[in-house]
Amino acid sequence: LAPGTWSRRITQEHRNVYLVRDRRIDFLEARYHY
Repeated sequence: LAPGTWSRRITQEHRNVYLVRDRRIDFLEARYHY
């Protein structure tokens, strides 16, 4: 994962992956494994 990228588990299989920059959050993935 790139610097500033975070991952949160939703279920055993699915995750949210997002990038935090300044005051902005970009969602990169919203399901499946990364």
